Amino acid sequence: MRNGIILIGIAFAVALAAVVGNRLSNDALAVLVGAVCGISASIPVTIGLVIAASRNWGRQEGVREIGYDYGVQRYAPQPPMVIFAPPQQAPLPYGFPQGQYVAPISAPALGAPREFKIVGEE
Repeated sequence: MRNGIILIGIAFAVALAAVVGNRLSNDALAVLVGAVCGISASIPVTIGLVIAASRNWGRQEGVREIGYDYGVQRYAPQPPMVIFAPPQQAPLPYGFPQGQYVAPISAPALGAPREFKIVGEE
């Protein structure tokens, strides 16, 4: 019974394709054949990509928790570096400091090259 339904369905599809194929122009038929060939050519590539994506290529089989593993370190951690530069302020007339930062007396003149001391590098 089931095979009979499948054979009737295939016969109907072939008859429909023959009727539609006879009524289409050559250009429309060429577009239809090109679309069918393009889709059929992409099916094996898609199947291959699905198989390749679903495989476990060199990964561990166990379930891993999301997060950082503190027991395994692949590189030495870098020490934090903090660089402090003194605030630069133009000299004001009459020596009245304005703002919360006042340049110390030993501050270099404006335009002179600045010297940085990196904390942690000695």
